[in-house]
Amino acid sequence: MNLIEAFKIAFNHMLSRRLRSWLTLLGIFTGIAAVVALISLGQGMQDAINDQFAGLGVNTLTVQNAGVSFGPPGTTNYATLTDHDVSIISRIHDVDYVIPRYIQMAILTKGDIDIYGYVASMPGGEEDKILMKYSGIELEDGVMFEKDSTNKIVLGNSLANNDDYKFQVGDKLILQGETYRVSGILKKKGNPTIDGAGLISTKALEELFEINDDYDLLFIVGHDAAKIDQLKETIERTMRKDRDQKTGEEDFKISSMKETIDTLNSILTTVQVLLVGIAAISLIVGGIGIANTMYTAVLERRSEIGIMKAVGGTNKDILSLFLIESGLLGTAGGLIGLILGILISKSVEFGAAQYFGESILKASIPLTLVFGALLFAFFVGAISGTLPAYSASKMKVVDTIRN
Repeated sequence: MNLIEAFKIAFNHMLSRRLRSWLTLLGIFTGIAAVVALISLGQGMQDAINDQFAGLGVNTLTVQNAGVSFGPPGTTNYATLTDHDVSIISRIHDVDYVIPRYIQMAILTKGDIDIYGYVASMPGGEEDKILMKYSGIELEDGVMFEKDSTNKIVLGNSLANNDDYKFQVGDKLILQGETYRVSGILKKKGNPTIDGAGLISTKALEELFEINDDYDLLFIVGHDAAKIDQLKETIERTMRKDRDQKTGEEDFKISSMKETIDTLNSILTTVQVLLVGIAAISLIVGGIGIANTMYTAVLERRSEIGIMKAVGGTNKDILSLFLIESGLLGTAGGLIGLILGILISKSVEFGAAQYFGESILKASIPLTLVFGALLFAFFVGAISGTLPAYSASKMKVVDTIRN
């Protein structure tokens, strides 16, 4: 018996027991559907995050005070960053820009509604363009204010659009008791730090909060993205020497976009593996179902096995026949599960796009996932049918005919 004949016989036997086959497939395709949906959504989320950060550039660093925790910069500072720090960092080779920024908690008032958020400074001029380029800030409507403007504000998308209120370009609001006019509204980025911020000029923020030369963070653009880790070490070493501090005792911290991306990828991969592992439990249940079905088939087809052996069928032929049949059961379940998993992931993608207003969660379905799911389903089926197939191949002709 050749391989093609074995496939034909196995396929016909599977079709002849439709109800039992469907019940057997249930355990396989639910597991494959869950695995495919979770992997495609997890990979899609990872791709979307990497694409978003890639647009910001990986040649940036931020220096913050070590006292910042559990909130945006400017909320729990203990140390200070000054013009002196800006000066010494600017002199380091491979540093293109050092942009100091303030970020302060604030109350915005529209009519009788108080809105609690925070405002960040924008230096104006060429540095504004640098910040917008590397921070992912884009205008949806209106314009950025002029440098040193003291009565204009640009609002993040979430800050401008709320269930209780709406801001449009030209509207007035009260910020910390002072009247401001909305000059622009930012595009929605899906990043709460950007979407929930108000932007005003550095001069306006200094006057409003009565601060000067006490920055909340320094935004640094390096010349070469490939050397950003070395640049980070150089800045850390320079600041420690300037502040006479030992390693591990710094009152500042430096973070890079590259580190952020690596951390996010590591977290997403871990979560993805965990979820897939949980979903794979149903595949074990499906494998047990296939094994049960194949053992039943062996018992029902004892006479058939005996006839096949009587006309020259070998143990290898019988073994192959039952292994192929169990593999086909697994493959059929995998195909249904694959289609179902793709539909689930695409539905989640569509729902996320409708809710967030943009496709920040996309289902990624590479060919490796498609073929991998089908191949894995076949192996689950084949492995589950190994013992029943072996049992069938070892039957003696006399015993099969007698029973």
